[in-house]
Amino acid sequence: MALQALQSSGVAFRKILSHFPEELSLAFAYGSGVYRQAGPSSDQKNAMLDFVFTVDDPVAWHSKNLKKNWNHYSFLKVLGPRFITTVQNNYGAGVYYNPLIMCDGRLIKYGIISTSVLIEDLLNWNNLYIAGRLQKPVKIVAMNENVTLRSALDKNLKSAVTAAFLMLPESFSEEDLFIEIARLSYSGQ
Repeated sequence: MALQALQSSGVAFRKILSHFPEELSLAFAYGSGVYRQAGPSSDQKNAMLDFVFTVDDPVAWHSKNLKKNWNHYSFLKVLGPRFITTVQNNYGAGVYYNPLIMCDGRLIKYGIISTSVLIEDLLNWNNLYIAGRLQKPVKIVAMNENVTLRSALDKNLKSAVTAAFLMLPESFSEEDLFIEIARLSYSGQ
């Protein structure tokens, strides 16, 4: 399925995506490499770019990515895409990360998560790792027409606001609300 690059995504992000298999249901970037952050060491130009790629078939995606980007993987690459997917699905939060990768002159890391695992986390907060990340600012780089995924993304945000309301006192500011949502989202990390 061809990706629909969204209007708001930057050329640099789309160029980086071109180095990976296209079978993505969602790709987003996050963190200090994407959004300017306060502080003395906020050199955004050299900050690592963080991505998450959501895929319908992790075995097929890893298989294609191993052919394109063999050097991105740790020693697990010699065990093949099925083993990598087993590690991805059975350990941690259902995400397999390839860190410290040079791509188009930028240092990146990228995580791969199954679409079904992400939808489960968005709806049920099973581990709140990627669902929590998606409650903070992210830059959607590509998204296909998966209605179930889009609905789950929306429900995750509404649930975060509802949970934050329940944790706040009767009177609170807008800033208090956003801080509470951020606090909630970090509980999964």
